[in-house]
Amino acid sequence: MLVFLIFLLVSVVLPLTVSATHVHDKRGRHQELAQRARGDVGIHKRTFDNARFTFYDVGLGACGQYSSPGDFIVALNVAQYGAGYPGPQCFKSITIWYGDKSAQATIMDKCMGCPYGGLDFSTGLFNYFASEDDGVLHGSWWFDV
Repeated sequence: MLVFLIFLLVSVVLPLTVSATHVHDKRGRHQELAQRARGDVGIHKRTFDNARFTFYDVGLGACGQYSSPGDFIVALNVAQYGAGYPGPQCFKSITIWYGDKSAQATIMDKCMGCPYGGLDFSTGLFNYFASEDDGVLHGSWWFDV
């Protein structure tokens, strides 16, 4: 009878212990995945609001190609441009929004003096949005996917 009671007790307690451990493992795995996902969010962010836009005289860009002032091209800030030649962001298309206008442009150069998120426009692109007399604009942009 004592053996039967011990067997009954073990058979009731053991599944509860194993299931509690199993739930804990799932919970721990979920936390690991959730933490990883939170870290990836910044990497995949593609919209930059209140970004500083200026303009420059284009020519041979850091991506290795010549551009004309009328081309809708941009120089991307150094922090986002990346290392190597050509940079990892070269030739990517972006959409720019300022006021009530938007335009697509291509990353063809890097901007040494631009803050993170900032862009230097070709004069043609800048003039599409505003007069060069304005000098500095603030708007939004994102990578086209």
